[in-house]
Amino acid sequence: MSTLFNNRGAIHFSESLALKAVSILLALILWITILSLKAEEKKITVPLQPLLPAGTQIINSIPNSIEYTLSGPRVWLNELERRVQPIQPDLRRTRDTTIGFSISEDLLGELPVGVKVLSFYPTQILIRLDELGEKYILVKPNLAGNPARGHEVVEVKTSPSKVAVSGPLSVLESLEAVGTQEVLVDNLKGNKEFVVGIEVDEQKGLKLSRESKVKVKVRTRKVELGERLEESP
Repeated sequence: MSTLFNNRGAIHFSESLALKAVSILLALILWITILSLKAEEKKITVPLQPLLPAGTQIINSIPNSIEYTLSGPRVWLNELERRVQPIQPDLRRTRDTTIGFSISEDLLGELPVGVKVLSFYPTQILIRLDELGEKYILVKPNLAGNPARGHEVVEVKTSPSKVAVSGPLSVLESLEAVGTQEVLVDNLKGNKEFVVGIEVDEQKGLKLSRESKVKVKVRTRKVELGERLEESP
């Protein structure tokens, strides 16, 4: 008889423990749900990717993205951040070289229920376009250091002497030469050939069309004592 009562007590205890566990789990789910639906603020960054006419390039500085400040349930804010698409103003048919357009919340598309836009930055974008072109530009080696004592550099040749550079026409028209990485002539005697990279200003939209390196031949000669005396004050 006592065994029967003990078994019933164990069953009742197990059922009570299970009910408590279920209650705790339900309370936890309810708490998480309430937290996820609680309104909060969130900043999201949306890439800005203008669609340009063929053969053109942006020549002024524009932001890479637009920052929106949103308010709403956390779960919907996170979902919006995952699915938001880049902002792509379509400029492909424009003939203007200077275009301004306004940023708005409509660019985010349809917002989930309960989500609203509090602010965004910047509010206006100005884009300047220029046609792309190509031009052969003189290469000017960047010599660094001094040759060996009693020697001087008498000749510097590059091969090729000019390289093809592409970029906005307005920039190419005023570009007279492009530089190279350092050509170190410290303690140099006689002749030496270097292979160095060509450097262009990528911030101005310039790119190397073909060659990215040049050969630089540096020739030195020994300065005779009489020449040194003549050069002395």
